[in-house]
Amino acid sequence: MYQQPGQAAPKNGMGITALVLAIVGILLAWIPVIGFFGFILGALAIIFGIIGVVRGHKGTATNLVMSYIGLALGVVAFIVSIVVFVSLTIAVDNQINEMNSGPEQSLQEQPTPASSTSSDEQGQSSGDGQDAAGSGKVIYEVTGSGGASSITYGKGTQTSQQTNAELPWSKETGEADSVQFYSLSAQNGQSGGDITCKITVDGEVLAENTSNGQYAVVTCNGNTGF
Repeated sequence: MYQQPGQAAPKNGMGITALVLAIVGILLAWIPVIGFFGFILGALAIIFGIIGVVRGHKGTATNLVMSYIGLALGVVAFIVSIVVFVSLTIAVDNQINEMNSGPEQSLQEQPTPASSTSSDEQGQSSGDGQDAAGSGKVIYEVTGSGGASSITYGKGTQTSQQTNAELPWSKETGEADSVQFYSLSAQNGQSGGDITCKITVDGEVLAENTSNGQYAVVTCNGNTGF
């Protein structure tokens, strides 16, 4: 463009700067993290664009259209950078919340193992039943067709003896021990015949034997807890 002597040169620098900054700002605004620079460049493009528009209307600049375009693109870069930044912040915040509350929420949503609880209760009840059964009685019994001249019974080295006992004969002692050796022996009388001994511990027969004859001896031995 021909410039007359004494006429000032057009001040088009603001419009050009606004356009360049706006284009670069839009490109950077879509990139996470560095999109912050798009926010700054967009703001600068708006400022320079406004100055360029003012100069264009005053006649000191000839690129009024370029200034308007730089101003508009600066606004776009400014808004896009804000939207991207807010979206990124929300996404990061949600991710952190999920990481913090994830394990607790999983535990809360996990169904209560009712079957396991029932099994534990049944196991406890069974254990209680076994404990109760383990505290049962020890019963010594001798039966036969005649009488017994002597009966010896007891646990371990602790034994008792009874003579000239009439049959059937039985003796019940205190609570059974979890691990113990029980014994019972009886000798038949002069009348002879069959003679049987039996040891019952906690409702279960531990030992049972039968002998026959005059003065015959029958013996029952057994261990518990093995």
